[in-house]
Amino acid sequence: SIMPKLIQKFPNAHLQIIGDGDQYEILKAFVKEKKLETAVELTGKIINEEELRLRYASCDLYISASSLEACPIPPFEAMSCAKPLVLYGIHPHEEIIRDSHAGLIFNSLNEEEICKKIQEVYDNKILFGKEGRDFAIKNSWLNVSKKIINLYEKIL
Repeated sequence: SIMPKLIQKFPNAHLQIIGDGDQYEILKAFVKEKKLETAVELTGKIINEEELRLRYASCDLYISASSLEACPIPPFEAMSCAKPLVLYGIHPHEEIIRDSHAGLIFNSLNEEEICKKIQEVYDNKILFGKEGRDFAIKNSWLNVSKKIINLYEKIL
């Protein structure tokens, strides 16, 4: 885990790990073993949208090191809350960053590279957050639906 390195570099860092996937118990044991309880919060499953919104509102950055995503929803949720992104360089993440300009990609699990990207995004979090929010609004279901309706009406 990179968290011990992040704590060393960013002493006030607080990591929220959202969800209760198949790695939950392993993560829980790791956090306890490394004595990271004050810096790492394992939320477990979030069952309502209000709590999820509060989690996004409470963070400075959304970070994902996921290497298995087809159509990742959480980065879009984070952008709608004006939160900048730091994402692992898989195709869906690269596409999100390329189109939204809402953050940066890291291409390896090298601790130094990740810390550097986190610092750069944090230093520019207002700009990245604004870019992400603008992208989320432009591509909301409402706006996309309007575009489809307009196209459909032109065809008819």
